[in-house]
Amino acid sequence: MSDRLLEVRDLATTFATAGGPLPAVGGVSFDLNQNETLGIVGESGSGKTVLSRTIMGLQPRTNVTVSGSARLNGFEVVGASEEAKRGIWGTEVAMVFQDPMTSLNPVMRIGKQIDEVLRVRLGMDKAAAKARAIELLELVGIPSPVERYRAYPGQLSGGMRQRVVIAIALACSPKLLMADEPTTGLDVTIQAQILNLLDRLKSQLQMSVILVTHDLGVVATRTSRIIVMYAGRVVETGSTRDVFQNHRMPYTRALLESSPKVASHSHTRLQAIPGRPPNLMKLTAGCAFAPRCAYATERCHRERPELTAAEGPGHAFACWNPLPTTRGAS
Repeated sequence: MSDRLLEVRDLATTFATAGGPLPAVGGVSFDLNQNETLGIVGESGSGKTVLSRTIMGLQPRTNVTVSGSARLNGFEVVGASEEAKRGIWGTEVAMVFQDPMTSLNPVMRIGKQIDEVLRVRLGMDKAAAKARAIELLELVGIPSPVERYRAYPGQLSGGMRQRVVIAIALACSPKLLMADEPTTGLDVTIQAQILNLLDRLKSQLQMSVILVTHDLGVVATRTSRIIVMYAGRVVETGSTRDVFQNHRMPYTRALLESSPKVASHSHTRLQAIPGRPPNLMKLTAGCAFAPRCAYATERCHRERPELTAAEGPGHAFACWNPLPTTRGAS
C-alpha cells in the first residue's frame, strides 16, 4: 500500500478579472506522504495560499478556472462537485486560516462553533458534541476548557483564538491539516507555542501537515521538505536541509537573507529583496524573478527555466544561473 496521501500534478488556477486572466498558480506538481510535514514558502502574492485553497477545492465558484489534478487519498478534488468536496472537508482535509478573529463568529460562543462541526459532519447529538468539544479544547492546550466552552471569541487572546481554530480543524480527525500562516499577527512567544502545538498534534494524531508561510525560519525545524514559490510557480524544492544548506535558486537565498537573525544586534536593519513582486497579468516569457535578480543574464529575460534536478534526492530548482553548491565542502 502506498504511503502517498496527496498527489498534485500540473495544478493551475487562473482568475478572470476585468483586466484579463490572472494566473495565480501555474502548473504546480508535488507529492505528500502520510505523516509528513511540508512547508510552502514565498512572498505575499507568490500563489501559496491560492495553491492550498485549490487543493482543498475552496476556490470561488465563478470567474476561476482550475486545471490539472489534486488527488487526496484517492479523491480527485479538481472538477468534483460541491457536494462531493463537502464530503472530504473536515474528515480528510481541514484548514487553519490566517486570522482567527475572522475565522470565528464573534457573536457565537466558542463551544457552539465546535459543536456545529461535530453535529453536522459526524452526526453527534448535543451532549456528545459538547463533551467532545471540551476534549478538543483541552487537547489544544486551552486552560479551563469547561469555562472557555461558553466564552465568546472576543473574550480570548489572539493565541487562544488560534487554538480554538485549530480545535475546530481537528474536530473530525482529518488526515491532512493545511495551516495557512497560522501565526500571523501573533507575538513571537505565542507563535512558538502555536507551532509547537501543531508539531505535538501531528505526532499525536498521526496526520500530515502543509505549513504555508512567508517566513523560512518558521519551517526550518518543523518540516521535512520545502517548496519555494514565486509568481505562482515552484522555483525550488527539496529536503529542508538541502533548501537551507545547498539552495541553488537566488530567490531562495534572498528569502533566507531577508529573515531576521538571532545573532544580529538590536535594531539591525532587515535586508529587503530589491524590486517588487511581478504583476501576474503581465508576466514575460522569461524568468519572473529576473528583474530582481543580481545573477540574471539576457537568457533569463528571454526564456523561463524549468525545474532541474540537483544533487540531493528530490532537490530541484528553476534557474539558468544557479548558485554554486556547498555540498561536500568542509
